[in-house]
Amino acid sequence: MLLTDFEYLSNSDDAFKKKVALQIKNLRRQNQVTQEKFFTDTNINIARLESGKIDIRLDTLRKVCYYFDVSLAGFFQGIY
Repeated sequence: MLLTDFEYLSNSDDAFKKKVALQIKNLRRQNQVTQEKFFTDTNINIARLESGKIDIRLDTLRKVCYYFDVSLAGFFQGIY
């Protein structure tokens, strides 16, 4: 069955959100940081980001990357 352009974009958008969420979760786990500690340090609810159900703002992603000392380019290299 062929997907319409809108259906394809919708499906790929969901897949991309899940990849971003998983990358954030992996960074947090690799750095052995709890969700509570991350929230205390940044005032960002990382659990919501890790769910993959919300759109992450670019400035929030930049703060996440800064916290874990990874560039935005490095963050996305981990996805693709």
